[in-house]
Amino acid sequence: MLKNVLILAAGLLAVSTAHAVDERALKLTEPNRPATVVTPHDLESYMGNNSAGPDWVRPFADGTCCSGLGPVKYHAQEFFLSGNDTCDLGSVQAGWDGYLFIYQTPFDPMNQTVNFVAGDDDGNGGIGTSDIMGLALTGSTSYTMVTTGFANGDVGDFTNSISCPTADVTLGALVVGPPRQVPALNTLTLALLGVLVAAVGFVVSRRKRSTINL
Repeated sequence: MLKNVLILAAGLLAVSTAHAVDERALKLTEPNRPATVVTPHDLESYMGNNSAGPDWVRPFADGTCCSGLGPVKYHAQEFFLSGNDTCDLGSVQAGWDGYLFIYQTPFDPMNQTVNFVAGDDDGNGGIGTSDIMGLALTGSTSYTMVTTGFANGDVGDFTNSISCPTADVTLGALVVGPPRQVPALNTLTLALLGVLVAAVGFVVSRRKRSTINL
């Protein structure tokens, strides 16, 4: 419950601060770089689906916050390289409009600008693709690849790839959503709980006395 309230609050804040941004118009002006890895030493790919993923209010492609088109579902996958390299990262979404982000781990969906590295809406293949080309990455550093929707309701299957000319790419663990917050018991709740315990104790004591008298 608390998680949903926080996401809703973040969404309302995003709408109030980003209402003048026409993201659909930005699709026509977003530049896309050509592939930089001609002969990859390592190319890792994986498939996923964001339909059952957690909600978040995504940032824009430049890492500023936040879109007013969400909340949207996301899928997050950790990866790291064996050494420093400049790699191409891409996503092909099966029939839906996706968005791709790279974060340095840890990735925190409630703090969208923290550890942000790069982002892309539509790739060289247009809507349904996302490409981040020529991204300089540091070896032995954990990164998180976040595949998410452009707008609320954009969900489905996708295939992602990481292509590097010299480094080995290793996929890590899937990144789950933030843990549910268990609300702390307030003073009134604790007081009522104490009264309940006392009442139960009193009833048990009366029953014991009645049994002894008999």
